[in-house]
Amino acid sequence: MKLSVVLGTYNRLDQLKRCVESIVRETRVLTKIYVTDAGSTDGTIEYLQSIASETIIPILVGEKLGQAKAYNDVFEIVDTPYVCWLSDDNEVTGAGLDRAIGILESDPRIGMVALKTRDVQGPFLGTPYIGGISPAGILNVNQGMLPTSVLREVGGFSEEFRDYGIDPALTAEVLFSGYKIVYTREVALLHYRNWNEDPKSENRQWIRERHARAKALYLSRYSPEATGSGRPASKFRNVLKRAGRFFFARASLRNSALARDFLNVTTAKYINFMDPVLTWNKPYHLVQRIAAGRQRIEQAYSEAQESGNKTVEGLSLD
Repeated sequence: MKLSVVLGTYNRLDQLKRCVESIVRETRVLTKIYVTDAGSTDGTIEYLQSIASETIIPILVGEKLGQAKAYNDVFEIVDTPYVCWLSDDNEVTGAGLDRAIGILESDPRIGMVALKTRDVQGPFLGTPYIGGISPAGILNVNQGMLPTSVLREVGGFSEEFRDYGIDPALTAEVLFSGYKIVYTREVALLHYRNWNEDPKSENRQWIRERHARAKALYLSRYSPEATGSGRPASKFRNVLKRAGRFFFARASLRNSALARDFLNVTTAKYINFMDPVLTWNKPYHLVQRIAAGRQRIEQAYSEAQESGNKTVEGLSLD
């Protein structure tokens, strides 16, 4: 087995079925699928028991632990070289997981591959792909794949965030640990986001409050001031940033993949302006890396060379 897919679910049987079936249909790499259930009562448990096998493994928790802990508990038993996390409302498309494996194997300096995701319902329908830029200037990964060794190095999801903000926090941890983060060039996942609930409902208000708490916690950890990675933006970057926002704001360009790429390149702090040129012939783009991380790896190389070691954390010196 090469890949473990971990997904959480709770009372969304139809969506879970679509997700599991898409993983099996679209993935040729030998894969284990772990499904952690928080105590569903809609037939999900019976469904999981009916499909359980050596490669589809139900984890029947029976209670809501919070997404971070639920995923982390499964991450502890993963024994494959690569791991990815999905949501039960995702659908794998275009052999997306196979492509992500290929990207990771092409460059061991890549610590995470963002599985480019497109909404198929809701207010972002028509947007080429989702993924926002955090207050720290990092292009977030909503669902991703990474080497299991990297996941364990950074400690998995931060349980302090519990549910909201766990994906951006993990993105930041991998980036600040010195690894590159990239996006698949083509869409790898479809997202069936639930937008049926009244925005004025108590639950939506509760969600907004949790998002606000997660944002404050994120800034306390990963803002330029907190990490010491702040530096004044160049005039050139500021001009490009304003241009990117201007063009993306135009309704005629909002659904353009090129416009979205341009917005991300010009507004994300850790993407090189030359990214479209540097990655034109690769199956990935939107490469993020941080200078401090490169220094950490270079120091590791130097120490390894002095000791005569030819590899450092899986990175060949040859």
